[in-house]
Amino acid sequence: MLPASILSSCSKLVQTHCLPLVRAKWHPQVRFAIAALALRPLVSLGANARVTTPGRQTAESKMTRLLGNQRLCSLLCQMASGLTPISARSFVNIDHSDFSGLVALVCAVQTRMGRALPVFVTTTYSGKLSARSDAPKRTKFLRAAYKALHQCLTDHTVASLKAWHDQLGFWPKLVFDRGFGSETIVKYLAGEGATFYIRMKAGRFVELSGNRVTLENLPTRDELITLYGIRLRVVVSHKVGRHKEPWYILTSDLGSSAQRIIKIYYHRFEIEETFRDIKSLLGMRRTKLLKPLSLELLLWFVSLGILLLYLAGLKSFGKRKLGALLMAPPAKKRLSWYRTLFELLQRELYRPLDLAVNGVVE
Repeated sequence: MLPASILSSCSKLVQTHCLPLVRAKWHPQVRFAIAALALRPLVSLGANARVTTPGRQTAESKMTRLLGNQRLCSLLCQMASGLTPISARSFVNIDHSDFSGLVALVCAVQTRMGRALPVFVTTTYSGKLSARSDAPKRTKFLRAAYKALHQCLTDHTVASLKAWHDQLGFWPKLVFDRGFGSETIVKYLAGEGATFYIRMKAGRFVELSGNRVTLENLPTRDELITLYGIRLRVVVSHKVGRHKEPWYILTSDLGSSAQRIIKIYYHRFEIEETFRDIKSLLGMRRTKLLKPLSLELLLWFVSLGILLLYLAGLKSFGKRKLGALLMAPPAKKRLSWYRTLFELLQRELYRPLDLAVNGVVE
């Protein structure tokens, strides 16, 4: 049975950390968004709105106004930062995820518990859409919008990271997958003095002792190299699990041990599992939105729900007991902390219905 305090904990967090950052006239809109989107699986935007607000027209109008409120994005970023204190020592996973023709860039703090905590979200149009003349109307619309934007994904990534840094006022330690090792991104991060870890392809050429070599041909598993005119470090792992090749980790971290750097990168996969929960467990895979802003606000409230549930779960169980719940004997399959807490929360929310069905009156 889920401790009743988890529900009150979520409520208190909203009251103490979220609403004080929002102008009073927006409080009803934020409360509506948290109720409709934060901890509720997405059926559709209209359906989620209708189950939280009486009157179909009123509910759907609220959702339309919410997803057009550009000014809420920066406030939601402040809420996330307040709920999950981030420092220069935090490790933050950064990755892209596709949502039916729109792309989200998400920054998520490592928990070392299998799921990362989203703390920054920004979105744009995807450049990987069909250009065929017989493509669906929605695809044509999104592709035309992407071309009109005149901004590639790399430029959007750099602009987004800069905006996030400006809000935080410092750089946490950044962990990237392959695809973020372009000259533009590496030079920008190095120029900013950020500590970063980026997985590179085995065939990437670098300069070592004046010679041009590929990463797979480095003489040792820990080398100082030059790339794009910048002195950096490459740490090479042994083959891990099902991966066919080692990890080639490009980093500006010159002080940590190679083993620690490999462990830092290992926990990068937490963000992929978070994306999986968002898309499958919360139903975001079925979104068919046309505007990046709508997706951004939707993902912000979903991320806010993840943070609220994580903190409420810690308060109710404590980190050690929460970890024990994930593999309770005789279960053979390990559950994520998010799925565990989400299912317990749903059980508590539907408890009145269970009691009614069983003829029990409290």
